[in-house]
Amino acid sequence: MHRNEYKRANQRARIVAAFLLSAALAAAIIAAAGCSNDVTCPEPGPDALYVSGMLEVNGDGRGESTRVEVFCSADPRPDTLAVLVNDRPLSVEEATGGLGFVATLDDTTVIWVPGTECLLKVIPPGLFASATVAIPSSFAVTAPAQVALGEALRVFWDPSEDADYYVVSAILDGASREQVELSATVAETSVTFLSADLPFPGDIVGRVEAIAGPFPDGGSEGNVTGEGWGFFRASYYDAASAFEVEVTD
Repeated sequence: MHRNEYKRANQRARIVAAFLLSAALAAAIIAAAGCSNDVTCPEPGPDALYVSGMLEVNGDGRGESTRVEVFCSADPRPDTLAVLVNDRPLSVEEATGGLGFVATLDDTTVIWVPGTECLLKVIPPGLFASATVAIPSSFAVTAPAQVALGEALRVFWDPSEDADYYVVSAILDGASREQVELSATVAETSVTFLSADLPFPGDIVGRVEAIAGPFPDGGSEGNVTGEGWGFFRASYYDAASAFEVEVTD
């Protein structure tokens, strides 16, 4: 495997693993502890479902895929539930710790192309919750081929239709195997990493994901309706979303 392709694959695996772990942990904590200053409680009573989900589409023809992960919980917790996206059923398992359920879908094709409206349905006995998001469109990312050590790095991109915000993820690999992770979540179409974020020479491999759904700031009410509350988002990226930068001495 080419060095850059290996770095891309390695980066994607770490980013996806970190997202899934943090999302599951955050959902479990919220479900167990209730609402906080960062989460706006809905009107429904204690039987309402909490739902936290992400639909990720990779449109890069070299490794295209569709992945969905949805965490669901309620108090009292239902014994069973069904989770569907556009009436396609997801595989449902009990979440670690028994606080709820995790529903997943993995496919090595692009099931829903950009612009598709995706309807999430969560159906435990006697309850129903839903949310709709559109898959964001493809967009082009621009970054310099090189930056000198001590300089800031600015990455910018075209707006993605249907996107509400963007997540930038990258890894700086140094010659002595040092690594620095770079990340940002922004509503704008650019981000600047300061010189302090780039502490040594090396190669940066990164990508920008367009996200449709509630921006993850304090007080967001979410977009899940019916007898539930929470957040359902859709992410899109492809080869045009990637960038590489060399940090020179």
